[in-house]
Amino acid sequence: MLRRREQRSTTLGKWIGIGLAVIGLITIAFIVAAYIYPDFREATRDIAIVILAVFQMIGALLTAALLVAILYAVFSIRRLAKDTVLPKVDQLTVKVDRLLDSTHSITSNVQETTSAVSTTTVYVAERVVSPVIRVSSLMAGVRSAAAFLARRGEK
Repeated sequence: MLRRREQRSTTLGKWIGIGLAVIGLITIAFIVAAYIYPDFREATRDIAIVILAVFQMIGALLTAALLVAILYAVFSIRRLAKDTVLPKVDQLTVKVDRLLDSTHSITSNVQETTSAVSTTTVYVAERVVSPVIRVSSLMAGVRSAAAFLARRGEK
């Protein structure tokens, strides 16, 4: 695997060297031709203008194609969102509304239960605990009286 990388690197280096050599030879040929033939400059200038115009036209066409591709992608995403995401959001909204209604009814039931428990607690405190406290107090008094009378007889 390491040899393959080295081989690719060597091959790539060869092609870069060949490309640079060709560009150098073409540059030297243009300089020599411009020096020998004075009309060569005007012809080269015209050819360069035409080549630049062709590249600019190709760039404009590629830009327009890229714009069309982006618009197509945007409209596809919009259509997809409208067809799939929005119905799911609507379904989710309906479910959340049902859940909120259920929560409101549970909350009202809890409030009613809390009120009933509070009322029951007050009732038990008044009707059950108060008599027990009175009886307990009475029993404590009787016990104290009995203890007092029992001590009195011991003297």
